[in-house]
Formats: sequence, C-alpha cells, structure tokens
Amino acid sequence: MSILIITGYCYGPYQPYYKVMSDITIDSASPQDAAPVKKIPDKVRLQRAAKYHGTRALVYLAVFAALDAWLITTDGLLLAQLLSVVAAYLTGSYLAGVFHEWGHFTGARLANAYSPAATKVRGAFMFGFSMTKNTAQQFLSMSIGGPTANWLLVMLVVVMIPIDNIGRIALLATVFARAISVLIFEGPIIRGVMNGGEPQAELDRRIDAGGLDSSQVYGHIILAVAFLTLLLML
Repeated sequence: MSILIITGYCYGPYQPYYKVMSDITIDSASPQDAAPVKKIPDKVRLQRAAKYHGTRALVYLAVFAALDAWLITTDGLLLAQLLSVVAAYLTGSYLAGVFHEWGHFTGARLANAYSPAATKVRGAFMFGFSMTKNTAQQFLSMSIGGPTANWLLVMLVVVMIPIDNIGRIALLATVFARAISVLIFEGPIIRGVMNGGEPQAELDRRIDAGGLDSSQVYGHIILAVAFLTLLLML
C-alpha cells in the first residue's frame, strides 16, 4: 500500500517553515481488509483550506478592530492599549503565517510543481511539496512566493491602516518583523539553490547551522525595535 507522508518544520510566530513530502511504501499483510480511502479532489481541499484560513483571519481581524475602536473611544485607556497590542500581535502573527503559506503555494502552482493541497489543514499548513518530484526551479518558485507574500502583507497594512495608535503600530511591527525573519532563514536557502545547490541539502544545511533559532531571536529583536521606533514617531 503506497501512502504519502507529509513532514513539516513549523516554528514560532517569527520563524518560517517548509514542508517536505515523501513517498513511502508500507507492506500490508491483508490489503483486502483495509478500509477504502475516499479521494478528495484537490479543488475541494483548496476550498476547505481557504474557508479554514479565511474564517479565522476574519475572527482575528474582528477582535483587533473591536479593541482598536475601544482604544479610540476611551481616549487611550491603559487596559485598552494593552489589549489592543496583544490583539495586534496575535492578528499580525496569524496573517503573516497564512500569507506566507499561501505565497509558497502560489509560487509552487505558478511553476506547475507537484504540490497537492492537504486533506486536513493544520494551522497555516495547507499543501505538500515533494522534493523528489519537483525540480530546483520549481523549488525556487515555491520558496520565493512565501517571502513575497509577507511583504505584500506589510504593504497592505501600510496602505490600508493609518498607523496612528499603539495597537496599529504593534500590528505593523509584527508583520514587518515576520517578513524580515522569513528572509533571514529562507534567504540563504534560496541563494544556495540559485547558485546550483540541491534544495534538500540547502534546507538541511540552513537548519543544521542554527538558522531557525537565529531567525526567531532576530525576529523578536526586530519586532521590539520596530515597535519602539514607530511609537517614538507617533
């Protein structure tokens, strides 16, 4: 019986991630006893993922908007400020993760890469990418899509939301820090593959070199610096 195993690297709110999907074969003593597996069309799985992420994104945004309105109407009440910052951080982290994942997915599909949508969405993850079935160019397209989507989110926040209170500053600082931390981790991988390296080898090398830990540390530092800088400019 041949099945697909999806293994993933998923980290904190500032750390990027990749999924590697590999085929394995499991011997079954009684294959006729196995329950039939109903295949779900890729389009249906994508619709489920869009609904899953879209619904949660709206909830996060609604909570942030409500607290933002409370902050404005209470003329800077301390509790309103604190809750607005917390909501901004959670909302920005979730949106950054979802944008990043869909950016990777879009890059993969634009390159016609083997990237089936996941049967069950887990957090931000919603598709698999096969290192063995896809080429280095397809890997690059998939990889570049993630950071590109993060910077698109940064631009959307800047253009659509006036950065004029502490909660909105926290939102911008969060998505900005995530966009930078993604580049810190994924940039060397992308550069290595562009220079002729093997995708899996470059990914493993970056992880072994402590790139995940450093991207998390730098992500938090960048968040703090961006938040304080924007706050002083308010």
